[in-house]
Amino acid sequence: MTHFISSIVSRLGIYLLLGLSRLPLWFWYGVSDILYIVFYKLIKYRVKVVRDNLQNSFPEKAISELRHIEKQYYRYLADLVVETVKGFTISKEELFKRIKAETHIYDELFEKGQNAIVVMGHNGNWEWISRSSQLIYKHQILVAYKPLSNPYFDRLLYKTRTAFGAQLVPMSQVARVLLQQQKPYLLILVADQSPSDKKSSIWVRFLNQETAVLPGVEKLATKFKLPVIFHEVKRIKRGFYQCFDAFLVKAGEMHPPGEITAIHTGYLEEKIREQPETWLWSHKRWKLKND
Repeated sequence: MTHFISSIVSRLGIYLLLGLSRLPLWFWYGVSDILYIVFYKLIKYRVKVVRDNLQNSFPEKAISELRHIEKQYYRYLADLVVETVKGFTISKEELFKRIKAETHIYDELFEKGQNAIVVMGHNGNWEWISRSSQLIYKHQILVAYKPLSNPYFDRLLYKTRTAFGAQLVPMSQVARVLLQQQKPYLLILVADQSPSDKKSSIWVRFLNQETAVLPGVEKLATKFKLPVIFHEVKRIKRGFYQCFDAFLVKAGEMHPPGEITAIHTGYLEEKIREQPETWLWSHKRWKLKND
């Protein structure tokens, strides 16, 4: 009975979200202004986590500057929530208007029939970027992901992320799926999550802290001799994003263990420092300790 009630509530919640998602973004940004107050002022959602992460990452900054970043982060977090809801039904035309990207790097790879790993961080609206990628690039887009525990919301996100032709691949199946590809592909990996197992992690210095990093980018780049391209997402203004790309590792380039991971996390750190308020500071990124 409990499972039945839970499934009904989940389905009703999804129908409600899909209905509300069709409301215009100007309405949602009004909701975001309220959510900012709720998250930051009323329930103080993970304020201690955010504050600790910022202080540990930027010990050189004054408290006043850290508090400014903190407030800007919560404003952005509220925007990210409503943009994610809007993303369930956002049109191709709306995405094209709000996301700008250069394609020449990928066009050249496609003409040569070459594949690549595209590594991202949790900065900017990664959901909109992943969803729109198949509209922008000629390659088949493969997005590595971890399925959600709630099957109804997992199905919703799956449909949302694949609506324009991208293919979602569970992390456990990535290697097998790559071997089966017939068309040139771009494998998108959002690689700054906190690993669950420190033994299989690669440890690097990231944002002034010893940090466990998932080994997927390095393992797949080495195994399949793939170039690694960093996909930077910069917020230009509310609801508008610009993507910038940089080659970090050439195809088949040999590196000692850990170096590819250090390269892409180091580049991510540079981009976080340029626009710190749009990274996911409320994530418990440093819960694993190297001791």
